[in-house]
Amino acid sequence: MIYLAMFVLWFALLRFGVVFFNVAGRQWLRKGEPEKHPLVSVLIPARNEEENIAALLDELSQHDYPNLEIFVYDDLSTDATYETASLKAEKDPRIQVLRGGELPEGWLGKNHGCHRLSLHARGEYLLYLDADVQIKKGLIKNALAHVVRHRLDLFSIFPSQKMHTLGERLTVPLMNWILVSLLPLALTRKAAWSSFSAANGQFMFFRAKVYHREQFHKTLKNQKVEDIAIFRLMKKKKYRVHTVLGNRQISCRMYRSWDESVMGFSRNVFEFFGGSKVLAFLFGIITTLGFIPVLLALPPVFTLAYFLLILLMRAMIAAASRQNIVLNLLLAPLQQLSFMFVMVKAAILQYKKTTLWKGRIIDE
Repeated sequence: MIYLAMFVLWFALLRFGVVFFNVAGRQWLRKGEPEKHPLVSVLIPARNEEENIAALLDELSQHDYPNLEIFVYDDLSTDATYETASLKAEKDPRIQVLRGGELPEGWLGKNHGCHRLSLHARGEYLLYLDADVQIKKGLIKNALAHVVRHRLDLFSIFPSQKMHTLGERLTVPLMNWILVSLLPLALTRKAAWSSFSAANGQFMFFRAKVYHREQFHKTLKNQKVEDIAIFRLMKKKKYRVHTVLGNRQISCRMYRSWDESVMGFSRNVFEFFGGSKVLAFLFGIITTLGFIPVLLALPPVFTLAYFLLILLMRAMIAAASRQNIVLNLLLAPLQQLSFMFVMVKAAILQYKKTTLWKGRIIDE
């Protein structure tokens, strides 16, 4: 038991070190001004996004980057996404709306939409945005400056997440809780190993000549977690890539309820662990129940130190993610249980091949 307790403490210290490395290294998007303003093609795949698409297109129309073209791909929406985007296109000639067709065999919907968008893009850079993000002025300039400074072929950002309901607050923080405590984000750029990979499809900024050469969404057309798969593939091909946190320049309300959050995270939770269910469940068990061997096998001072370490780690992750620190600390036990529930749900859905998203089964 004592060896297990010591391992739990060691693992907590290791994760704290990763969090400290990310915070001290300021792994979020910072201000920058590019010397030139090449054409950037903003590409937005959209399916049933009538509640979000108008706001994003308004923000892009008013954005301060001077050289944009904007394409929206309506993927057979059953709501007014196409009509809403088309009204915005009438007011801004830089916006074009493409109407999608039937999904070809072997493709997943978002991957097909992203590929179709790329066929129309003329920009030197391709910026894929999800329809539910919100952006602030300066975002594209800052991102381009970062890409040019580090000569990147792909730059991805994890947006700041907006949460309004209890169900969202119990689930959405899990993404950055895993990411910031397990992955030194600087190594997504500096390390060659594909295991140091992370990306968020809500913001994917490609050098166009690299994207057109490799056609990543076509190559990975049936990958349901295409963002991380693309990042790993690019690392293996020796392209230059980097992922950071958003620093409120880009934000998103990913989900709007507990059920939607659970279904959303069940699509990709195992990809944070390289696709391994075993590693994911081991991580969940250790972080949820690890205090028990520490409590039983070690002097009380170690138990106190362990809990203080966990609380400090969560507070630092919340601060780096621009989330409410106090709420995340208060809800930490329920978030931990939510994480276990999401993994069980994901395993069941994958076993039954019934993972559903945007009205489509996405399991192979």
